[in-house]
Amino acid sequence: MNCGEIYNLCNRNMKDGLSIVGSSRSNGEREENDFYPTPPEATISLMEREKFSGLVWECACGDGSMSKVIAEYNPVKSTDLVDRGYGNSGIDFLEQIDEVDNIITNPPYKLAKEFVLHAKRTATKKIAMLCKLVFLESSGRYDMWQDTKFPLKTVYVFCKRVPIYKSGITMKNSGLIAYAWFVWDKNYVGKPQIEWIK
Repeated sequence: MNCGEIYNLCNRNMKDGLSIVGSSRSNGEREENDFYPTPPEATISLMEREKFSGLVWECACGDGSMSKVIAEYNPVKSTDLVDRGYGNSGIDFLEQIDEVDNIITNPPYKLAKEFVLHAKRTATKKIAMLCKLVFLESSGRYDMWQDTKFPLKTVYVFCKRVPIYKSGITMKNSGLIAYAWFVWDKNYVGKPQIEWIK
């Protein structure tokens, strides 16, 4: 293998990895609206551990992969900014002021903090967001974690990495990112807990 072939192979592998992790690099590999569908088992793992009373709003429903699971446990309202063939499209969650019992979603990575903060203004009971584990980091999110009016209750860390792909297209690489369910409960009092999903 010559130097040019090695370069092309490395470049292709780098792009494959970046497309999985939702890289913010302007290399054309990131899905424009951060459409990374959630495998059903990831949503099932949440619904079997947390009880949600009342209506659930899946506000970034994509192709419905998460909403379909939630519907087996709770009534669910499904919306998305982009029409992916499921739910009501053309709805920008960050511009909605509809009050709802609960919000469960896999938010766009680049807007995860904004989704959490807006969900706290909208939900009356619980919020659950599937985010990268590194969401815990960043001084810019520090104040959000200190909130006691709608506090973080539990972080459910996946022991095995969840294979989440750009646009739901399965690739050779999988499980490169550590994910967790972040659950906020308006009635919770105390420090956040960490649990593990085996």
